[in-house]
Amino acid sequence: MKSNQEMYDFILNNIRKVIMAEELINVDASVSRLELLSLLLIQRQPNITMSDLAVGMAVPMSTATGIIDRLVKKGLLVRGSHAKDRRVVTVALADDGKVLVEKLNSHFNTLIDKVRNIVTEEEFEFILTMVQKVMFGLQKNESESNTKPVQSSRNISIE
Repeated sequence: MKSNQEMYDFILNNIRKVIMAEELINVDASVSRLELLSLLLIQRQPNITMSDLAVGMAVPMSTATGIIDRLVKKGLLVRGSHAKDRRVVTVALADDGKVLVEKLNSHFNTLIDKVRNIVTEEEFEFILTMVQKVMFGLQKNESESNTKPVQSSRNISIE
């Protein structure tokens, strides 16, 4: 069993192969990781509201607004308004955004295919099961830590 420090060092030394793979950098170097994340979320939910996007990205609304401003300026997104409430801002992929997201999807599919070629199908299924177990466990711990402690009330007598 490796120590936590050894695992940490291994992950840091190798994570760039997934997150900063040369193929991904070549997809579009002018887009940040948070911008890529927002594009992928918008692809999954076309005409998403700004508030839903901020929640999906786990960032404050002000940060999401800045990210979307940059992507609109780059011609990757278009802003719109909600059909029932024009005060609600929605965003959708522009044509150039759709092209970029397709390149990203192709890159991730290539990475998954590389993993499938390294391991057997049984090992691949085991990896997926373990990743899901870890992700659900981390989400559970995160949601438990985000719950606020119950505050007790006390009576103060006024004389």
